[in-house]
Amino acid sequence: MPGSTKFLLSAVAFLLAVVAYLTANHLGLLTSSSATRPAASLPVTTTTSAPVPPQGSATQAASPTPTQLDPAQVKRLYETCTSGAFPTQSDATQRADACSQALQTRQLKPDEVAMARLVRGIARTALGDRALAGTDYADAVQHYDQLIDTRNPDALALYRRAVALEASGQTEKALEDYTAAIRADPKASFAFLGRGVLLAVRQRAYQRAIDDFDKVLVLEPDNVEALISRGDAFNQLGDIGRAMADLDRAVSLLPDKPTALLARGRVEGRRGNLSAAVRDYEAALKVDPRNVQALTDLAAARSLQGQPDRAIRDLDQTIAIAPNYALAFYNRGYANFALKRYDRAIADYSSAIRLDPRFGVAYNNRGLARAILGVDLVQALADTDEALKLQPLNVDIRETRGFVYLKLGDPALALKEYDTALDMDPNQSVALYGRGLAKIRMGDIAAGKNDQQAALTINPEVAREFAAFGLE
Repeated sequence: MPGSTKFLLSAVAFLLAVVAYLTANHLGLLTSSSATRPAASLPVTTTTSAPVPPQGSATQAASPTPTQLDPAQVKRLYETCTSGAFPTQSDATQRADACSQALQTRQLKPDEVAMARLVRGIARTALGDRALAGTDYADAVQHYDQLIDTRNPDALALYRRAVALEASGQTEKALEDYTAAIRADPKASFAFLGRGVLLAVRQRAYQRAIDDFDKVLVLEPDNVEALISRGDAFNQLGDIGRAMADLDRAVSLLPDKPTALLARGRVEGRRGNLSAAVRDYEAALKVDPRNVQALTDLAAARSLQGQPDRAIRDLDQTIAIAPNYALAFYNRGYANFALKRYDRAIADYSSAIRLDPRFGVAYNNRGLARAILGVDLVQALADTDEALKLQPLNVDIRETRGFVYLKLGDPALALKEYDTALDMDPNQSVALYGRGLAKIRMGDIAAGKNDQQAALTINPEVAREFAAFGLE
């Protein structure tokens, strides 16, 4: 049925850009990863830990407030805030707290304030606090506006502003800054990489992105992030051979890190090689047992292998580690759906929507589950209305709407939805069979049976699927 067979892997897209470069200088660029939406997909190397103030007692002096800290303490806070790669869910709380304390001292230099704001925004995004993260991104942009000399701009400052702009949804301005950073320093591999990620993720301009990743790899042949990103872009273009070549090389360069294993596993999963994908995810979890992306992707693969119970166990563990991870709730909703636990599926989809109100497929699948139960059809239709606003070109949503209208006893509107779905993809067996049902209910029996037969030619199980959901 629409939506029920679409399982959203956590490799939705690489989001911002290679995070390690944010904290690097021009000569000592770190080699870590990019973040996913909404949380970072790659491992973090935090070089310092947050200082723990002494506990106060009746016989001890009170701990110093941030404004009373000496310069060495402020430096340690700032290093905890900014050192290494972007924050992930595993260290986001620690990093955000360190950034906040460092900022509260009012002893940071202007460029350090901008950086601390940017990193805290990333940490808050990982924690699911988008409102406060947005404030940090906006403030970071304002600080970089003041820091950047338009007559002689610094490439790294332009890059960092681009990351803040992209994180706040200002894609075109971010693209301009990445390009300006490249003009300022034609050997700025981090800017090529950032622009390439943006082109691939935000604009799906995969060939242009590959061109940028090529430039990175000319400058840095062993840049794992560029190999992973280029491999993903090749995969999106259907060039599986070159995709796997890049990802195999990335794994060989980082055999003891989850980074490349996760990326390769995702490509294997998209190819349908679920056993190979599971091996990569399990290898990643041996290195980092609490890696929420590995747990989520492993659950996705297991569910697609017909093991929803095991998937739910993985996702329960994921949610225990990252309770604000909308994707984990969505995927657990799918697994519950597969087990026909529709009430639990609805609850999980509702949690995903609460955490990410723009999660279009979660609305769609919640509407589908409600329609199958047949107890809240008006709300089911409202769910698909919202899903359609968010993803107007998603054929599954059109199919779900057709299904809901059939359940509501309105075959004319169901027919309209199925027609729209088939205009988008003429080989959709669900839309063909559903349109056949709608035509039959409107009295056009011959045409309806023709549609149903065409659907059965594509998918011999489609009639059973409709019957299982109460429509024959």
